[in-house]
Amino acid sequence: MKIALVDVDGHNFPNLALCKIAGFYKREGHSVEWYSPLFSDPDMIFASKVFTFTPDYADYAAKHPEPIKGGTGYDPKVRLPDEIENGKPDFTIYPESVMRNHRTGNLQAYGFLTRGCIRHCPWCIVPEKEGYIKPVSTIEEIAQDRKEVVLMDNNFLAAPADFVSDQLERIRRSGIAIDFNQALDARLVNPENAAALAACKWIRFIRFSCDTAAMIEPCRRAISMIRQHNAKQEFFVYLLIREIEDAEMRLHEVLKMNATPFAQPYRDFSGNAEPTAEQKRFAAFTNVKGGRIALKMKFTDYKK
Repeated sequence: MKIALVDVDGHNFPNLALCKIAGFYKREGHSVEWYSPLFSDPDMIFASKVFTFTPDYADYAAKHPEPIKGGTGYDPKVRLPDEIENGKPDFTIYPESVMRNHRTGNLQAYGFLTRGCIRHCPWCIVPEKEGYIKPVSTIEEIAQDRKEVVLMDNNFLAAPADFVSDQLERIRRSGIAIDFNQALDARLVNPENAAALAACKWIRFIRFSCDTAAMIEPCRRAISMIRQHNAKQEFFVYLLIREIEDAEMRLHEVLKMNATPFAQPYRDFSGNAEPTAEQKRFAAFTNVKGGRIALKMKFTDYKK
């Protein structure tokens, strides 16, 4: 059987669902390729879309089968069958240029140690899509012998404490460099896991989110606690932009923590609330040069 894949969001970041689909069908002896309306002759087409704001792919040939669509950008309720979800992903469907860290030269693996979250942030789809926090994999299963692993967990530290400590210890012993690219929950950092986090090797950043004023103190406390263990890692803090004045206040607090801020304009899940021009300008103000412009001027002066 011939399987064709469509990464609707593009090929600049690996789509884990498509990697798992490719891995499953290759193990079953089928051929897998990227879909081409001109050159493919598929028996099945799988299309995945992560973001609601990504334009849909529309260039399917009339003679080809209807694509099977999934991903949060289509419908968060769509699930991969267990035999695909729990299987080993095939990262080789993407070119090495996508999978390689250009700073270190290492090939990276991608995956989830946990799924779900204990929080119910009003802007987040994770609780609806994945439910309550649960362990789903181990660092060895995800790494596939690669030296760097990008972990896409939404709230790893909310998992059972014995699982958290076990995985962090495995990461430390293995020497694998990690990145929790969706950020860790600063409210859940404690003396025990702070020491374990500090002992791990990181691809570059330890990431947190400061999306509301209430998160300033937890972020400050978490970063301070990890640094007390002689951690040399850089810290990176996401900032959700809604009201500009509030976002600028949080920006300056993050800079006081000697962390790199990264501002993201608010989008609602439906895609109806597009970022405003002002939010986009503030994101540029924050993100250029890692927030250093904000050390020299206010946003109102930057706009001038």
